[in-house]
Amino acid sequence: MLRNLGLVILGIAVTCAAQERFQSGELKGFTKSPTEHIITRIDDPITVSSVRGLVVFSGKDEPLKDVLFEIRGPGNQERIRAAKTGSDGRFKIGRVPEGIYTFKATRDGFQSVVGTLIVSKRTDRRQTIKIEMPLGV
Repeated sequence: MLRNLGLVILGIAVTCAAQERFQSGELKGFTKSPTEHIITRIDDPITVSSVRGLVVFSGKDEPLKDVLFEIRGPGNQERIRAAKTGSDGRFKIGRVPEGIYTFKATRDGFQSVVGTLIVSKRTDRRQTIKIEMPLGV
């Protein structure tokens, strides 16, 4: 019985180690990729009525699977919500209140992308998020 419990605890520790997070600064709370060393910033805020979109390989416009898309907010709230892209490169985070959020898109082997997301119900519902992720060099 104790032997099985030890295996479960080990499994949890390995899972937690793979999900390292930034402890402070602008990216506090966001997941840090084990290979992350370049972060691209999008200067202009993206305004949408709901948090859904597409992540593509920069320059090739090919959908990227398994990209972690996270938002933190609204405002100074530290709550992190996340979704992963499917094989079609699409993601969706449901029931996000209006407000200003910081976002981060992360995938091993690619540069992470961060920026500002404004969720406003007055925005055209067809407007979606499109993130282009360059290879991490």
